[in-house]
Amino acid sequence: MVLWGCTEKQLISVETIRIGVIGDNLEQFEYSNVTYESLKVEELLTNDELKTKYNFLMISNEHFNTVSDSDYISRFDSIQMPILFVDSTKGWMPFISPLNMQIPKLYNEYNDEPFKKSIVSTYELSGVFSGVSFQYATDEKLSQEEFEELATFISDNKLAKVES
Repeated sequence: MVLWGCTEKQLISVETIRIGVIGDNLEQFEYSNVTYESLKVEELLTNDELKTKYNFLMISNEHFNTVSDSDYISRFDSIQMPILFVDSTKGWMPFISPLNMQIPKLYNEYNDEPFKKSIVSTYELSGVFSGVSFQYATDEKLSQEEFEELATFISDNKLAKVES
């Protein structure tokens, strides 16, 4: 007699993980304990429940020019939650507070790098950027394995606690 069983794949833990998604072209990897909720980019500025409702946010490249605006960067600093920028061709500089007035202001003003990155920014302290990234060829997308590693980084750093 042979018994077959299958388990549903879970991400990080048995707890439900809530991810706020800004953008239509993001891969939403399937896990039994992950829920994705679509958000409008403007909600980043107006929704005061982001940190209490989501473990982290994912933002697609179609909104990078908008979210590199200083109002959004200030908001990221103030809500201090992990944000995953998916498929940046310009690195992480557009998503942090400018150190001086000599650097470009918006995402589209930065030079392209020879590769893409998906970046988790943790915004742990106001005005301080830290995080981790995966780099891959410009014709590739964020893989499921890389997504799992980025999500694990968020979880391991206890930066993704949804308040009840």
